[in-house]
This record gives sequence, structure tokens and C-alpha cells, in this order.
Amino acid sequence: NGDWPRGLPTLNPSRAISLLVWNKTEDAMTLHLLCSVVAAAFLPSAVFASPDECAVDLGGCAEDVATGEEVLDHSVLLQVSGHIDDSRGRDLSPKGDKKRPQMIVATWNLKRFDQATPSQIAETLAKVGADVIGTNEDIEFNESSQDNALSIPGYTKVAACRGEALWDSETAYAWGGRWLQNAIYIRDETVTKVRSFVKNISDSQVVGDYVRCTAIADLQIKGGKKRNLPIRVAAAHLTGGQFVDSRFLTFEGEKGYEMRQVLLDRPDVLMGDLNSYPDTERAEQCQQAYDPYIDAKGAGQLDQYLGWTLKGTQEAERAGYVRLQNFENTSAYGGAVDHIYLRPDVSLKFAQSFQVLGGDIVGNFEQSDHNLVMAGVIVL
Repeated sequence: NGDWPRGLPTLNPSRAISLLVWNKTEDAMTLHLLCSVVAAAFLPSAVFASPDECAVDLGGCAEDVATGEEVLDHSVLLQVSGHIDDSRGRDLSPKGDKKRPQMIVATWNLKRFDQATPSQIAETLAKVGADVIGTNEDIEFNESSQDNALSIPGYTKVAACRGEALWDSETAYAWGGRWLQNAIYIRDETVTKVRSFVKNISDSQVVGDYVRCTAIADLQIKGGKKRNLPIRVAAAHLTGGQFVDSRFLTFEGEKGYEMRQVLLDRPDVLMGDLNSYPDTERAEQCQQAYDPYIDAKGAGQLDQYLGWTLKGTQEAERAGYVRLQNFENTSAYGGAVDHIYLRPDVSLKFAQSFQVLGGDIVGNFEQSDHNLVMAGVIVL
């Protein structure tokens, strides 16, 4: 209809790909014919590799094909409070999954260290003990101030992308902070980096200097079951906030564009502050006293504005990504805007329980205006 989303290639019907995959079951070898028209449409330059080869042209490897031996149920997730014990005994999975390798992932918007110093944040994150930590509104410091950067004991920063410049009025600027960044940290005892890269996801003609980016790392869990391929993790922070929300018509389409740019790199685990609510009902509940919402309602633009508040999550789910079913507040202003997603066509699933950490560990929005979200990802 002429309204094809920006950033996605045009469909060529002749580029259908048929994959013959042998699936070994307990009693027999069953032949499955998988017609991957969607893969051809959205990834026309993809090089599909065997399970032990890398698709070099994509900067990574082709993902595992799910075995089909187990039906994944992402609908039953138990919200639990408190702290995961910092040991390999920490288990967020049901009994049937206890023997499967598990990677604990966490995402946290640090609010530019306005409410807590990097050393305080580091202490908190070390206590949490996740295997992989994605940060938003982390800070890149200048060369002479690297000692002030976030350094988590027992962790290595494996990827970091540069976002917009830090204002000189912000707290971290006086410490040598110069840019916002998204970053990925891995726990040295449990995770190994295979490769990493970064990407600008903004349309510069729309955002100007307010650029957004994503940090991406391909990771392997140490010990346990050996996967042929690493797990690709992306930490992203989509456009939003009061300045942008008050100009949502100018930025219309940008949030969805940014999410599509992230998804083009096919992360297995996608997490971060997406500045997007799970659904319209929750967006409206949380925005009643928010000036951009009030202004849009007064101007008769409420439907367009509410659509804007959902663009990030809608794009992820349109691509088939499975969202961690958290509806607790992750923002001090109300609502769940920090999310974790899994790609549906890889051998991963969420553990049944997860945590939105506040209280004794993160504080009641004392260290940031966001809570930390953490979940177990089980390798099938």
C-alpha cells in the first residue's frame, strides 16, 4: 500500500528459502520442511550457515533451529520480590529445567548517575549477581577520567555504544562524563564474550543530536551444555522522555524505526528502556498527570499520542519477539517501560519467575528513577 516501514527492504517474492532440517527424535528421524519466506523478505542478504559455521556476512552466526521437542509456554510467569542469592545455586526455573544451562540477565537505566555515584551503582550490581547486565544512561567518560567510569567487581564491560552528548549541567559532567552510553557487562565466572559490536539506530534527520544506539554482544555460558552458537544479547534505549514526548508528532515513526534497526541484527535477548508501555490501558493509567499526555488530550490528539507510547513494544511483538510478562512499575513515574524480550525461533525460553528489584537491593528509586529488571533465560 506504499506505507512500507522505513529501514526494511522491499519484499522480493522470488527470494523464498526452503530449509531441510533433520530433527532427531527419541525413536526416529523426522524430516521437516521449513519455508522461510519471512527470512528472505527481511534479511535478503543473509547467509545461512550450518550449525557449526558462522554467517560471516552478518557479523555473527545463524541461530539454532528449535527442536520442537518441547512446547514453550511464556504465558505463566510468576512475579517475585526480593534478591537472588549470589551463587550458582540461584535458580529461577521450574524443576524440569534445573539441569538446563541458565543465563540470568538484568537491565537497568542508571539515570546518568544523577542519584548515585558509579561506585554505589557498581556495589549494587555486584550484589545482584546477574550473569549479563545491560545498562542504559550509563556514562562514557573522557580519557583522563576513566577511573570514574562504572566498574563492577567481578565483571567485564564487553560492549558500549555512544549516544547523545552529556549536558554540562548534569552531575557526571563535572567528573569527566561526556556522553550517554548503553553497555553490556558480563560476569567473569560464568560468561565468555565471543564478539561484540555497536550500532547507531537513529534517523539523524529526525533526532538531530539526540542519537540513540544499541550495544550487542555474542556470549557463551561457561560450563554445562555446549551450544553450537553463542547467545546474542542487545542493550537498547529507544527515544522518548518529556522533551521528545512533548514533540511526538515531530518524532512520529522514530521509535518504531529505532526498534526495527535493533531487530535487523537479530538479537536472541533484547533488553532495555524502550520508553514504551505493554498496552494502551497501562499507558493511559500511568500518563494522567504527564504534561505531554494532557496537552495531546487537550489538542484532540490523544489516540495518536497513546500510539506513540506503544511503538517500541509493538514493533518487537510484530516481529514475533516474546516479552517478559512484567507489569510492575519499572519507572518512578509509573508503568513498565523497561523490558526483556526473547527471539522466538531460537532454543531459549524464560524461567517461570523473574524480579523487579527495589527495596533493600536497589532502593525505592533511590539510586535511579528506574528499577532493575532481572530474569532467567534457559537454554533448551
